[in-house]
Formats: sequence, structure tokens, C-alpha cells
Amino acid sequence: MKQLTEKFQHILSNSTEEDLAVLSDFIDNFEKKQQGKFTTYLSASLNMKRETMEDASTVTIPNTSYIQNNMAIPHGGILAVLLDTAMGSLANSKCLPGFGAVTTNLTIHYLTVADEAAIQAVARIVRQGRHTIVVEGNIVQQDGTHVATAIGSFFIVPK
Repeated sequence: MKQLTEKFQHILSNSTEEDLAVLSDFIDNFEKKQQGKFTTYLSASLNMKRETMEDASTVTIPNTSYIQNNMAIPHGGILAVLLDTAMGSLANSKCLPGFGAVTTNLTIHYLTVADEAAIQAVARIVRQGRHTIVVEGNIVQQDGTHVATAIGSFFIVPK
């Protein structure tokens, strides 16, 4: 514990204002994970907001420097996580009790840069079979800009 405390003090003493803001958000969300407000560390670290309805699923994250690459734009891998999470959440909501859906294939086309304060992926079922579910996902900004589109296959497996 002492090593962790010393490391944390060292990080704090060398932090910029931006570093401190990112770290503060991360710690706030880590605490929410401990309180059960997030189910995974990944969703907590990205501050994901999820909503699953009967025919669609949405996942939203803030567009902050935490998710940006060295060009100061959202990292494509983060957008992939966002799409996969929205699509997988919807696929899992369609499974019978005792079963879950896992991604078997995910194809993403990046169309432009996400530049609004929040990034939201919306997923819809394309086809649902007994063993696989095909889902479409899109990231479209409030201003109508289509950022990315994806198609994914999910295999239904016992939990």
C-alpha cells in the first residue's frame, strides 16, 4: 500500500491541469464501479451510459482527452469498443435466460472524426436466429454527421 501511495503522490506532483482533470474523472468513476453503478472497469473508465430498449441499444461516452489519440481525436479503438458494447448489449438482451451473446465478427467503417462533446452508438438487430444474431451499429452526432457504421455477428452461448 505504501508503494502505491508513493507512486500516486509522485504522479500528482508531476501532473498538469489536464492530467488532474482526467485523473479526477477516472477516480470518480472507479468509485462508482465500487458502488455497483458500473458493471465493469472498462465501462467505468469510459464513463459509459447505457440504455437498452426493445428494438435498440444506445451507449454514450464523453469525448474527452482520455479517449483521444496523439492527433487529439477520438481513438478508433475506443469507437470500436463503443459500437461493440452497444451492439453486444442489444444482442445479449435478446438471449434466453442462462445464455449470452459474444462477438464473433465486427466490421467497422470510420467515416469522419467525432467532434462533439458526447459520442453515442446506436445498435439495431438486422437478423436474429437460434444461434447467431446480426446487429448494425452507428455513431451519428447530434448535428447529423455520420461518424462510423458497423455490422457484427454475435454467437449465442451458455453462460
